[in-house]
Amino acid sequence: MDHSTIHRLIVLQISEIFRNRLRHINRSARCLCPKGTPLWLLLLVLLPGQAGGGNGIEPFSADYAITRSGLKIERKVELIRSGQHYHLTASTRLKGLGSLTGIGTVVEHSYFQLDSGRIRPNLYTADDGTKDSNRAIRIEFDWSSGTSHVHFRGTELTLPLTPNVLDPLSFELMARIDLRQGVTEPLYTVHEGDQLRPHQFVLEQAETVIIEGQSVKSLRYFIDRKSSRQLYYWLSPKFDYLVVKLKQLRKGQVKAEGVLTRSSLKP
Repeated sequence: MDHSTIHRLIVLQISEIFRNRLRHINRSARCLCPKGTPLWLLLLVLLPGQAGGGNGIEPFSADYAITRSGLKIERKVELIRSGQHYHLTASTRLKGLGSLTGIGTVVEHSYFQLDSGRIRPNLYTADDGTKDSNRAIRIEFDWSSGTSHVHFRGTELTLPLTPNVLDPLSFELMARIDLRQGVTEPLYTVHEGDQLRPHQFVLEQAETVIIEGQSVKSLRYFIDRKSSRQLYYWLSPKFDYLVVKLKQLRKGQVKAEGVLTRSSLKP
């Protein structure tokens, strides 16, 4: 079989991935795929194309429209860089009638550096602007002593650090770096302030997401956090594996969902 024939066959199978209705194969397999489409082909098409690329992360900005319990929420994420130092910011605020509740804008900050292509957080903070220490979170990563100094909603804690632990913001960036390198289901330990929790990216299926009226091919991941709340991310290779859609469920009920509305990353 010549190369042109092989290429045509692969293209035909690729088109089937996004055209056919997706069905559940096996819960233990943790994947939803069209009938007859092998998972290796899905990974070949959407993942390894960028494997071997840079192991850094470029500054970017992204906006999301989120709904939660009927409330409209706006979330803005931005990464800036100064030399070897990175500053990731995420601000989340209620819109519409929700803005009249008096709940302020929640702002998260993550300060980190890259060490051999791995994110090494230095400081993470979360504050809703009320200056109420009982609602704020601050995590200082003291790598020299192997401990973290934490202020978690009015409580002072000291927790040991495990190698490659990340904060609640930076783990998404680390996933983008690893997926670009061809890691299909990355696993991270995330410092949440009061505990260290595993975050396993579990690949489920390929889906097309509508972003600003355009169809964007993405990979849907279940983020297994060993929690009663199920979190799903849709990551798009064309957007450098940026989250383009998200959904959170509890006991089968959708609690929150959101979609990318603007990004400095262009496909």
